[in-house]
Amino acid sequence: MTERRPALPILFVDDEEDALESYRLAGKFDGLENLILCQDSRQVAGILAAQEISLAVLDLSMPNVDGRELLGLITENYPQVPVIVITANNAVDEAVACIRRGAVDYLVKPVERARLSVALAKAIEMRELRREVEDLSRNIRTEGVQNPDAFKNILTSDPKMLAIFKYAESIARSAKPVLITGESGVGKEAIARAIYELSECTGEFVAVNIAGLDDTLFSDTLFGHEKGAYSGADSRREGMARKAENGMLFLDEIGDLEIGSQVKLLRLLQESEYFALGSDARRTFSARIITATNAELPNLIARKRFRTDLYHRLSTHLLHIPPLRQRLEDLPLLTRFFADEASCDLKKPCPKIHAGLCDRLNAYGFPGNIRELQSMIYDAVARDSTGNLDAECLDAYLQAHAELVEKIIRGGQAFPQLRETEDWLLTEALERAGGKQSIAAKLLGISQSTISRKMRKMQMDKDG
Repeated sequence: MTERRPALPILFVDDEEDALESYRLAGKFDGLENLILCQDSRQVAGILAAQEISLAVLDLSMPNVDGRELLGLITENYPQVPVIVITANNAVDEAVACIRRGAVDYLVKPVERARLSVALAKAIEMRELRREVEDLSRNIRTEGVQNPDAFKNILTSDPKMLAIFKYAESIARSAKPVLITGESGVGKEAIARAIYELSECTGEFVAVNIAGLDDTLFSDTLFGHEKGAYSGADSRREGMARKAENGMLFLDEIGDLEIGSQVKLLRLLQESEYFALGSDARRTFSARIITATNAELPNLIARKRFRTDLYHRLSTHLLHIPPLRQRLEDLPLLTRFFADEASCDLKKPCPKIHAGLCDRLNAYGFPGNIRELQSMIYDAVARDSTGNLDAECLDAYLQAHAELVEKIIRGGQAFPQLRETEDWLLTEALERAGGKQSIAAKLLGISQSTISRKMRKMQMDKDG
């Protein structure tokens, strides 16, 4: 079956009660319990008018209103709904004619469970793809974010981030996995939660941090265990896969996943089923998966530390969140917000923010991104006794962190100053770009005018 079970019901129409019961049992076996079983074809028009369905399965030969007439009704008035027709052995030619009139597949009675499962999976996937295309087209045609409340926890005015919001809206109702990449602290989980808010998931948002989980702990965390599954398993425990049922499972730091665990995750995505540790009972997986990483997965693939097939499975929809140093337009907005937040928490008056503070922040690289900015401003507000935040308020923080990094990384060697590091990066980028400032600017993630200004400053310093 597909990665996600449809939230909308599947409509089965057949005048034979035994046939409907067999479809119900087959659906239950595949984890599809949201079914509408209709024995009287005259009720179909009312069902379609009253609620949205994911797809329809129609018997061709029925009294009152036959499957051919219902096919025409659905394809004309509900073109987004895929239709599968069911035919007797001697009516295959007629079923093929129905395909030409808009049906997506046909089944021959008696319907084999495996054949029904495959047909339903393909039809559900087709419905999802149609809806994704519609959503993408709608977002392309419209300007701006249509659901800003979903992104209320992400402060930004940066065009790159707004474009990401727009794309997130477009894929929110997709059944396919999403991979979110970006450095630590850029807000990957916040984007994942926004996608969840915009989705049609009825279950919970469940977050799991993969970092530090070995293969056994990963299986236990994700799939759970039965009592006595291993030494110390004194009681039954449900895994996060069950907790996220019909919801969204967010797997953070996916680049840290061990190879053995990668195989298990790949199987979960392919089969939509799993086994708890110590259990032979097959369980259906019905959550949508979003993963995130600050690692370069293509590099891990090249070093055979990450499976290529899993990467392609996870990255059907790919979002890259830019680091804060590439979103400097957001610094004033974020600085004001974090200063107000810190003031409220510390029960101090909201400080005035001077231009010198923003200039100092613009020159800083923010290796810890938004999370680091928040800590930096909180520390500055805590230290301040004047009600004014200026560049000097950051000196203590920057000095303390520079000394810490020096001890950890350099082992007592002299740590380069920020200006020295910046000059080296400019020189190195220009060398790699063959002296072309436009290419060097792209390498550094800054504008060409910024590189020109900094190069002039470097030359002035050298001259004197």
